[in-house]
Amino acid sequence: MGSPIYFTLVRLDSGDLASLTIIREPTEFFVQLRSYGFTEHTGAESWLLAEMGTGAFLDVVSTVCSIFLDRPFTYIIPDGVTRADWLMEMEVKARDPRFSLKERDGEFAYCMTVPVRK
Repeated sequence: MGSPIYFTLVRLDSGDLASLTIIREPTEFFVQLRSYGFTEHTGAESWLLAEMGTGAFLDVVSTVCSIFLDRPFTYIIPDGVTRADWLMEMEVKARDPRFSLKERDGEFAYCMTVPVRK
């Protein structure tokens, strides 16, 4: 199985929506934050990442984007869904082999592979 891939919409401090794509490796991660007029990339590396649960990991991603990209944001958790349930759903989707990334012109696109029925 490949690296977990997290994808979600976030709300920037400006109020705009942005897509957040994260590739997680045991001791590092790579982030693409994309919204109207910009696509930015960053990442971080630490042995501490290997021991982090999903919630702590996503909090670190938010902090790294705020500091290194100067793009603070908040995660959008749907109404009626607890943070714990949202984190569990994020982890399940991140490890679902039907979801993958495709690269085009230096940008990543999040895709779902759907088998065609004949």
